Amino acid sequence: MGELQAGDIVFFNTRGFRFSHSGIYLGKGKFIHAPRAGKTIGISDMTQAYWVKRFDGARRILQHAKAKQQEALAK
Repeated sequence: MGELQAGDIVFFNTRGFRFSHSGIYLGKGKFIHAPRAGKTIGISDMTQAYWVKRFDGARRILQHAKAKQQEALAK
């Protein structure tokens, strides 16, 4: 979890299979997610034992977009 950046998509195994739950990393060990149908979207602490045990990984989706933006600004 040490390399996570705000905006990264984080994935968890909460239903017995990989990537069965996801959220958006906010920084400082926190992520925003919809816990389950009918529940309010909330912020959880990824350092809690429940989430640590179920953490499957993360993906950064804005890296390419940021690089393209920087290229355009440099022109």
